[in-house]
Amino acid sequence: MSGSHVGGRIEAALQLSGVAQNRAVLESWQRCHDQFGLVHETARRPEIISESQTRQRRDRSGRLFHHAHEMVRTLYRKIDTAGYAVFLTDRDGVILDSVAAHSMLPSFRTNGLLPGAIWSEEREGTNGIGTCLVEGRPITIHKDEHFLTQHAGLTCTAAPVFDPDGKVCSVLDISAVRNDIRREDCLRVRSLVADYADALERILFFDECANDIIVHLHPDAEHVGTARDALIAVRPDGAITGSTALARRLLSASGGAQNIQSLLGADMDSLMARMLAANPVATGNTGTQAVPIGGGGVMFGQLTLPEKQRRRFYTAKPQPVQRPANDGHDIPDQDGVLRRLFQVGSKLLANDIHLLMSGETGSGKEHLARAIHNSAMGAGKPFVAINCAALPESLIESELFGHASGAFTGAARDGFGGRIKQADGGTLFLDEIGDMPVGIQGRLLRVLEQRCVEPLGSTKSVPVNFRLICASNVDLAHAVANGKFLEDLLYRIKGARLALPPLRERADMADLVARLLAGFAKNGPVRCDDGVMDVLHRHNWPGNVRELVNVLQYACVFAENGIIKVSHLPDDLNGLIKNAEATAPAQTNGHNPLWQAERDALGKALNDQCWHVSKTAKMLGISRNTLYRKMEKYGIGRQNE
Repeated sequence: MSGSHVGGRIEAALQLSGVAQNRAVLESWQRCHDQFGLVHETARRPEIISESQTRQRRDRSGRLFHHAHEMVRTLYRKIDTAGYAVFLTDRDGVILDSVAAHSMLPSFRTNGLLPGAIWSEEREGTNGIGTCLVEGRPITIHKDEHFLTQHAGLTCTAAPVFDPDGKVCSVLDISAVRNDIRREDCLRVRSLVADYADALERILFFDECANDIIVHLHPDAEHVGTARDALIAVRPDGAITGSTALARRLLSASGGAQNIQSLLGADMDSLMARMLAANPVATGNTGTQAVPIGGGGVMFGQLTLPEKQRRRFYTAKPQPVQRPANDGHDIPDQDGVLRRLFQVGSKLLANDIHLLMSGETGSGKEHLARAIHNSAMGAGKPFVAINCAALPESLIESELFGHASGAFTGAARDGFGGRIKQADGGTLFLDEIGDMPVGIQGRLLRVLEQRCVEPLGSTKSVPVNFRLICASNVDLAHAVANGKFLEDLLYRIKGARLALPPLRERADMADLVARLLAGFAKNGPVRCDDGVMDVLHRHNWPGNVRELVNVLQYACVFAENGIIKVSHLPDDLNGLIKNAEATAPAQTNGHNPLWQAERDALGKALNDQCWHVSKTAKMLGISRNTLYRKMEKYGIGRQNE
């Protein structure tokens, strides 16, 4: 079989694949034929090592198997589709762990997908696990894309897990034996398995680099210290000892920096002194500051210090939480409802009242929580944010409560204090708390009641004093009724409820757009013309502010002479765009006729009801709050009539 023949046989099976996928599969087939001497039609039994050898590999993996064991099961529950199984391998492609429906186990075993099986490319040809190990990126191998015909019934989607040295140490794989799966059906699965692989990478990074200084970096200050930032491990002398995948891309763009001074232009002592001066709290995390990046540009950074460095740079005892009065901190948002929530929330948090935020995804819950914290506690106090929906169960427990030295195989030598301890003296923000596992909810409830946290593997309780803000986009009362949320915890965290308005109901769209554009503009000011503002006002915004940010960033790329026109908007606003283009010639004096028509209709409805807001809202079939927002949006008041 010639190399070109191999490529020709697979091309027909790749019509739905992307260019990169074509390249990866074709190159893999070439390796299978030229390097490994595999024959396409070969049918043979899978190679499976003994149970004792599999246990030895699990033991050698240390932290990997411990942390991933529960994660594999959580990932399996997230798939929520029959016919799938989840697998964890080591760096050689040997399956260490798996989970599947009991009824499906015979099918997967028949196909050689079971603990101890070796799924390297050299052994099994082109496949999700083996090809992922070679490519070092998430990949799907769909049915006939497998080199060996005996695997043509499988669909395998895999993502690599990297160690701090940048080497692939494991693969998370989701495989199926169903015949009805199409390639496009795998997009969600690939996104899911990639997220879990990234989460596992972060767990391993923090464990293996527990004795190093951790540098957090992100272009957005709000994402520093969250699961989205880049992590770099640094020795006290400034030498870089490890990094996550995101950080390695940053280091590569900066000329392959080997020490922190080359990357950030400052030695470690100077950097720590500057960071600690901005936030002198002995929680292990410094404040967030803007830092210049080698090669140009600015990012936001934060440091996590190991215990030895904390003792060196900060020896004072932690101070109790103070209750500062609002010293003039404000939010830039001009929506009346949002500003009232900020003012009320700031007063409540300053007086140690727990806050529970509700609102649609992307409506800005973390943005408001951080603003309330800055106002009530001060920007120098720690603000620790955790997205409970983005982290597997094992990571939530480890992140929140920490662990003692030697608590389990692969535990950090000095232990890990946990995020609750890091929030001591400041605010803990738990986003999507409705997705927190019930067992973890019970532990959190005890912490809130006793004001102490007990790390895993320890019998010693550590006092903590922090404010709490929780957020959820699901009905927690409904979750209580379904047994998915503890009733006692709901009443404990719901000191006050703040319901954020969705973007479509906010009255400050024009101001918000102007502020966002001011932040995106790189080559001078940018603004939207009237047709664009009409589209933005009429769009339903299911993704809220997050969606608006994406739309404006897209449009800025194509803006001409500092003006965004309707033709510069993304195609997914197509219906509204066509309508705006059709009405554009009718616009006069800078006013959009549809905007004016709705304003006039709203004013007439109010006048017909003698300006009785409740009756007008009932007649229009909307809530009073929505009516008030519309009145504010259009500048309608009695003085207008």
